[in-house]
Amino acid sequence: MEASTLRRGGPASYVQTVREAARDRSRAFWIVAGLTTLAALLRFATLGVQSYHHDEVVTASRILRGSFGHAMDAVGFSESAPPLYYALAWVWTQVTGTGEFGLRSISALAGVATVPFVYLIGIELRGRSAGLMAAALVAVNPMLLWYSQEARAYSLLALLCAMSLLYCVRFLRHGRRRDLTIWGVVSGLALATHYFAVFPILAEVVLLARRRGRDSLAGIWIAAAAALLLAPLAIHQMSIGHAEWIGNLSLGHRIWETAATFVTGETGDIIGQPERPALAFVPLALCLAAFALLAARADRDERRAAARPLIVGVVAVGVPVALALLSSSMDYVLARNVLPALIPLLIVVAIAVTLPSARRLGAVLAAALLAYSLAFCVWVSFSPEFQRPNWDAVANRLGEPQAPRATVTWTLGEAPLRHYLSTGAIQVTAAERYPWLVHEVDFVSQGSVPRPARRLLGPGFRESAHEDAGSLFIRRYRLPGPSLAPLRLRLLRQARLNFRNTGVLLDGVGPG
Repeated sequence: MEASTLRRGGPASYVQTVREAARDRSRAFWIVAGLTTLAALLRFATLGVQSYHHDEVVTASRILRGSFGHAMDAVGFSESAPPLYYALAWVWTQVTGTGEFGLRSISALAGVATVPFVYLIGIELRGRSAGLMAAALVAVNPMLLWYSQEARAYSLLALLCAMSLLYCVRFLRHGRRRDLTIWGVVSGLALATHYFAVFPILAEVVLLARRRGRDSLAGIWIAAAAALLLAPLAIHQMSIGHAEWIGNLSLGHRIWETAATFVTGETGDIIGQPERPALAFVPLALCLAAFALLAARADRDERRAAARPLIVGVVAVGVPVALALLSSSMDYVLARNVLPALIPLLIVVAIAVTLPSARRLGAVLAAALLAYSLAFCVWVSFSPEFQRPNWDAVANRLGEPQAPRATVTWTLGEAPLRHYLSTGAIQVTAAERYPWLVHEVDFVSQGSVPRPARRLLGPGFRESAHEDAGSLFIRRYRLPGPSLAPLRLRLLRQARLNFRNTGVLLDGVGPG
């Protein structure tokens, strides 16, 4: 597609552009179509394979289980995010259902749609080569693949922020009022999807106001109105404190984790696995080399083109980090929250590796980064150790309780395990001092771990089974005959199961 054709504007002209490009067999058109198809294959081929994880169960079981009104009420008291994704997901699942494939498919579609929009951003900034490279990097990025297979708002957030950047760049270049209006509407939708969209949008506001002055006010007011409408909900959700747990983790660690996650996806704490920082060294080094290439070889126009997405990406990460440093009460820095920074930064890398003055070196860097990312995506798609824990398999192994039973496992695994068990299981804490009586205690660990100390169980319990469930491992202990014994709740929470923290799930049981 020629850039001049793409700038005609309006939905009808885009349809006409696609038709003309297909008719003319434009090489760029078919490459973008191929990259979009690749993105779809990566996202849809294994979309329903993995079990729901903790946050996804909240979406499927707590928010979408009733009427539309119930879903919107649940967002207010159960979430720390705006309602747009959940509203769309509720409508979507009336057709697809809330199974893994059906619910996640809305995120997968958003992830696929992001690819051609990123191509258009590259076209506007530096032409066809930069657009194709940016689209390729987005299509095979492991982080974007992960959240395209997550029943949460992040993939939709990435799409809307990419669209916002596109129309910001278009208005900066051409000054067309319709581009500004679309930017304002899309920015408002991004804010209604995730509050962290405010940071890239603020960067774009600065770029618009600095370059276009008063001409940009019409679009800015649209985005500002959306922010004002969402403010009461945001304040209410902050008062509940659902996201305060983030500040309990080291900020420095989370910043490093963000950098690693941007190039390898979620491979550590979020799935209960040990971190593997070495996996991120190669792609991070290649990205840094691309930035160095841009600084050393780019001319004035090329640096100016890269500056806009770079500013948006840096602000999307830097401002939340600065707020976290100023006050722990404003510390919400987490890799998935700052996801809007990823696509602008990938666009900067694309501009760097397609510089005419560094064609050979840029091609080597691009080929290495694309090959690594694609190989990593395929590896994760077929390796249980890099996937969400298989709570569905654990539930199938455990089956229905034949007598009062306790399951000791990861705290973040309790909700998905309850979801798949469907036995009316309850989560309990050590603070609940009921004299629970059980016949069976099962330990679900990340991989095989040493047998639990006898003091955790008490006398009489004997190991009855041990088996794998994907990356998880189950050890089952039972009492002889029909007897029951008091549950040592506080001690069981000390079990070493290769998780950061441990909880206890009870089913088929009541207080003694």
